[in-house]
Amino acid sequence: MIFQKKEGGEQHAGSDAATIVAAGTSVLGDFTCSNHLRIDGHIEGDIVCDSKVVIGQNGSVSGAITCTLADVSGKLFGDIIVAESLVLRKGAVINGNIQANLLQVEAGVNFNGKCQMGAKTTAEQITKPKKPVLVPNEVG
Repeated sequence: MIFQKKEGGEQHAGSDAATIVAAGTSVLGDFTCSNHLRIDGHIEGDIVCDSKVVIGQNGSVSGAITCTLADVSGKLFGDIIVAESLVLRKGAVINGNIQANLLQVEAGVNFNGKCQMGAKTTAEQITKPKKPVLVPNEVG
């Protein structure tokens, strides 16, 4: 994560903070973040990100992605919902459906799925996975 220094030397996550799943790293399970997310390793699970998701050339995701912005150079096996702009770079492999306001596709992308574009996708549609409601045990 990228940090900025506060007065007094204390660090806090900055607006340009990013979470990085480095090459050689595998994550199993759903992933939620509010900062940028860069994937150069592998994530198996759904991703909800309030910011930008970047799948690097050697990165891969097996699961659904919901985010504000996305830039894909690697592999995605699952659906993707992008509130704003989705860029598919040369060499990207997408096996799943796409929903985005704006879509840019470079030559050399392998896309298998359906695509829906337009104003139907908004930032307000991006929701975090619902957490289970915990009910206190009744003492009786």
